[in-house]
Amino acid sequence: MKKQRQRNRSLTTKQLQAALLWSGDIIAAARAAGYSDPRKTAYRLMKNSEFTEQLRLKQETMITESAKLLARQITVCRADIINRLWELAQLAPDKTSNSITGQIKAAETLSRIFDVKINRTADLDREIAGKTEEEMEFFVAHNYFPGPGDLEEWRATNGNE
Repeated sequence: MKKQRQRNRSLTTKQLQAALLWSGDIIAAARAAGYSDPRKTAYRLMKNSEFTEQLRLKQETMITESAKLLARQITVCRADIINRLWELAQLAPDKTSNSITGQIKAAETLSRIFDVKINRTADLDREIAGKTEEEMEFFVAHNYFPGPGDLEEWRATNGNE
């Protein structure tokens, strides 16, 4: 009965320290926490469900924080992706081993992004024929081509007058 109560108690200060010091090597964490026999202690710690739960929580926190850091480092926006897809769609076949598969896939991806029903690439050409660069930028930002007055309003809000 006494052993059962001990298993359900919360972690000791040393055990918490080992969990805090853990970075993938449980023996190194036990050594850094000050255990005299880190290898034996590591084995025991990994049998302790409360300790392994703390390691699981630490792993989740590390993953979340790593993702946040990565998200801050990525400086690609929607317009950058769309522009790159457009560049790929415009490549000449001689630039892509005389195949247009990549260009077709880029055009298809653009059509899905813009929810455009394109049955043939000629339809894409007709859709953008005669559009100015400013109208294309508006389209990238809003997912539709500007109507009457839209460009003037857009210029005023973006300071592009």
